[in-house]
Amino acid sequence: MSVANASEMPGRQYADVGDFKVAYREWGSPDDPAVMLLHGIPMNSVLFSKVGPLLAAQGYHVFAPGQLGLSYTDGPLDADHSLKGQADIMTAFAEQVIQAPFILFGHDLGGGIAQIMVTDPELQQRNDVTKVVIGNSAVLDLWPVPKANAAIALANEPDADTIFTPDTVREMVKTFSSAGLLAPEETLTDEILDDLYGNYADNDSTRRHFIEYLKAMDNSLTVDASPKMVMWNRPAMLLWGVHDPFQPPYVSGVALARIMPHATWEHLDASHYYPLERPQEVVDAFVRWDRD
Repeated sequence: MSVANASEMPGRQYADVGDFKVAYREWGSPDDPAVMLLHGIPMNSVLFSKVGPLLAAQGYHVFAPGQLGLSYTDGPLDADHSLKGQADIMTAFAEQVIQAPFILFGHDLGGGIAQIMVTDPELQQRNDVTKVVIGNSAVLDLWPVPKANAAIALANEPDADTIFTPDTVREMVKTFSSAGLLAPEETLTDEILDDLYGNYADNDSTRRHFIEYLKAMDNSLTVDASPKMVMWNRPAMLLWGVHDPFQPPYVSGVALARIMPHATWEHLDASHYYPLERPQEVVDAFVRWDRD
């Protein structure tokens, strides 16, 4: 496989993983060290559309799979949509598709999933994670944030199926994404917006999965997993945008840093969805930390 150019946003690939068809993007050469990038709400792999090719250019084989309920990944509607269920899917994806030791980078709720993947006894044994990066992540009980709570309340309404129309979901995604960016009018291009909510507009199944995802947002899972990160004895980096309105560094970042005093701290002059706005800074910090 040839290394992608930094301007490329490749189309999705799909992997049949158990009962799930996992949508993912991939950059780089199979001969290079593997990295898994995990997005959060309301993003999909497009969050890493700029970081992925830059990491590949630095000599990494990059995978960005999509969560069930937030992306083009599909599966049974009665599947476990919680962070634990997502961690199960991502673990199976790593076993089947990556098939190599990998660095795990979790952002937002992807950071919560990453914590579960490396602390749950059964998943920990199955995941060959060599290093962990956690960025602007769900930590302990410091989530869901107010904007998510409003959507969760709607998802629990008896008529949620009629509330979550394509236009409603589109507005939720755009509003939430915009609030986590320094310059949303510049960052959320038509290409990125179409990628983010095109599937919600075209696919009734995706919107139903989104409702189930919202209903399954349970911070008891990170209340359990976050303290166990003190036992992570391999390299770790906490990478936080300092202007984050959702998971500010002085709240969730500090909470995780106290649990993981051995982790490298890196701050970016950025907001929540910094992989879209500060991709080069993200990659520079990643490479410095990994190769130090």
